[in-house]
Amino acid sequence: MNLYHPAATVRHLLIPQSTAGHGVHSPFIYDFLTTVIRNKTDDHIVRDVERLRSEMLADDRSISVTDLGAGSLRMKGAERKVKDIARAAALPVKQAALLARMVQGSWLRAQGSGRRADNIILELGTSLGISTLALALAAPEQRVVTVEGCPALAEIAAANMARHGADNVTVVNMEFSEALEKIIAERAKVSFAFIDGNHRGEALAQYAGRIAETGEEMIIVADDIRLTKDMYSGWKSIVREGLAAVSMETLRFGILFRINGITPGNYRIRC
Repeated sequence: MNLYHPAATVRHLLIPQSTAGHGVHSPFIYDFLTTVIRNKTDDHIVRDVERLRSEMLADDRSISVTDLGAGSLRMKGAERKVKDIARAAALPVKQAALLARMVQGSWLRAQGSGRRADNIILELGTSLGISTLALALAAPEQRVVTVEGCPALAEIAAANMARHGADNVTVVNMEFSEALEKIIAERAKVSFAFIDGNHRGEALAQYAGRIAETGEEMIIVADDIRLTKDMYSGWKSIVREGLAAVSMETLRFGILFRINGITPGNYRIRC
């Protein structure tokens, strides 16, 4: 991860009030910190995600990559090896495990937005499917819809899901905005969303806004909010506009909690 602004990162690290649950006035946030951020992911999820990541790091195939957003800051050229994509762009296992804990958390199940059969988990930016697998294993009874704009990556991800038994995953090869319009038209309700693609601030804000239209209660997680100054500006614009009652920043993720009855607030935590 490229932290674009060292001073902002230092300030982020020096904020101690939410690192261990002390000084947090919201019971919801305290519960999130203690049961999700500082908890342990199920061993079988970590094991399976690590296995897939290892497979991709050893995959020497070359594929033609279509970049529909800002493109990779680490890799240039359309022809790329799968192992290089895994090394440069795939979500680290530790962060994938954190996503799994967010989906599994009792705090989510306790809300009306939690595990209803008609709700979906949405991912924008499948890549090789490493984060997708974590989401699928964390909630095997829920449908996971993951959207990838690059045909070659979507094909690999679909094969990875089949090989690892994630039969609750639907891989959609489509541009993000088009996919969101389809989801809205079908009246699908998103309970959890992970945005990890395009990497433009304006696009991030647009995607979050459209996802919010699918239901009243949900959690939206944006990856790489500090990848560039533009991305962080996009994240901050979402927070300023009040799209969710509660926002939270880790060093990598921006998290929006659209859940009824929780105390509004904005938090930064060391994670």
